[in-house]
Amino acid sequence: MLSERVVPGAEDDPARRSLVLARSLAWILLGLIFWIDSRTPLSVGDPVLYVVPILLFLPAGFWWEPLLVALGASLLTLAGVYISHPTDDWTIARLNRPLALFAIWITALLVSHHRRTLSRWHSQVAAERTEREHSRARLDEIRQALDQAAIVATTDQRGVITYVNDKFCEISGYAREELLGQDHRIVNSAFHSKEFIRNLWRTIAQGRIWRGELRNRAKDGSFYWVDTTIVPFVDERGKPRQYLAIRSDVTQRKAAEAQLMNQAALAQLGQLAAVVAHEVRNPLAGVRGTLQVLRMRPAIDEPDRRIMDAMIERLDLLNDKVGDLLRFSRPRPPSLVPVDLNTMLADVTQSARAAAGSAAAEISFSGPALTVLADAEMLRAVLLNLLLNACQASGASSVDVTVVAEPESCRIEIADRGPGIPAEELDRVFEAFHTTKKSGTGLGLAIVKRYIELQNGEVRLQPRPGGGTIAQVKIPRAPAQAPAVAS
Repeated sequence: MLSERVVPGAEDDPARRSLVLARSLAWILLGLIFWIDSRTPLSVGDPVLYVVPILLFLPAGFWWEPLLVALGASLLTLAGVYISHPTDDWTIARLNRPLALFAIWITALLVSHHRRTLSRWHSQVAAERTEREHSRARLDEIRQALDQAAIVATTDQRGVITYVNDKFCEISGYAREELLGQDHRIVNSAFHSKEFIRNLWRTIAQGRIWRGELRNRAKDGSFYWVDTTIVPFVDERGKPRQYLAIRSDVTQRKAAEAQLMNQAALAQLGQLAAVVAHEVRNPLAGVRGTLQVLRMRPAIDEPDRRIMDAMIERLDLLNDKVGDLLRFSRPRPPSLVPVDLNTMLADVTQSARAAAGSAAAEISFSGPALTVLADAEMLRAVLLNLLLNACQASGASSVDVTVVAEPESCRIEIADRGPGIPAEELDRVFEAFHTTKKSGTGLGLAIVKRYIELQNGEVRLQPRPGGGTIAQVKIPRAPAQAPAVAS
């Protein structure tokens, strides 16, 4: 306790000052009482006043100090027998002195016992406080370790978020204040089926642990995968009162798995494309050439020529689809060189306007002049594909092309005012053979993604505020000293 663990030099400590005051007063009172005893008759019971300096150690002092004062008081009481004024009543004198000694030592023992008891109590309280501090420190260490290794959140029985750790905020992109009080629909990516989510809630509502992998959506619209364990905490009735979810980020592992599956599929597709190129493209070229020869004969009238033109047009369309398949399955290695992005965008814009004809949407361009490190032919194919899609979606509305400079890359945004892409389709638009068009092959955006990844870039689609879609292409910037080549 404070009064027994006096720190040298701590003169401003109130406990130290009270202890020094008690000690000083005790010995002063001993001397004063002894002086009074020497001036009074021997039969007067003034030695009992020696209990007063002993009582001064009730609030402060070591346990042995009352005993030390009692010893001093006993010696002074016995000395008083010889120096006090004589008395005629020796019976009272002989009775008062032993009674005074008895009172002195009983008081000293009680005060000493009180000090020992208080000391043990203070020691116990200090030990418990120390243990609490150690426990709190250990909990802080565990929390810090969890923050580094796991994504932690707690929810009440209704699924409302009551706690998230720093890792949860970091991976989701939300501030803690934006998450608390919300349910987990705020990060729901709509990837999992309703039956999957119902099974999850059914399991934890029964007080059982649920384990599985979930794909969530961050605040910026990106997706991440988490390996999740949800532990219900139940009350005395066995009903969940709180859920603790511990997650680990497995986004990279899922991406690696998807890449391996994609590579395996591409290997099989490459073999198929080789067969198609040999078995389909060559006969198509022969049939097209034959139709062109027949069309030029004088005996062919105009209605037959229109029929042959339609057949040639459909053969060309079929040949283009075979070409898409070959470009997707067997792209050539990219040749990365510095490319003037402004020149490239001007060329692509002109080509898009020419392809759309009189119905072309107005295309506006803004942004700094930058040089990117890319394959000019591949980058042109990517931008033209995205710009044509935006023009087709916008109709008569305008298309905005924006270039944003970043420290080591640049971001190209192509924004339209079309009907937009449904949330459930955003996840699949870059999958091969997935299309929402009646006559599409589903390879256009798949080729875009393949070409951009070959150039160490990224591409994604996201909703545009107010309606429409934004296609974002991120491509590395070229070194400042590198001369740009023509697109």
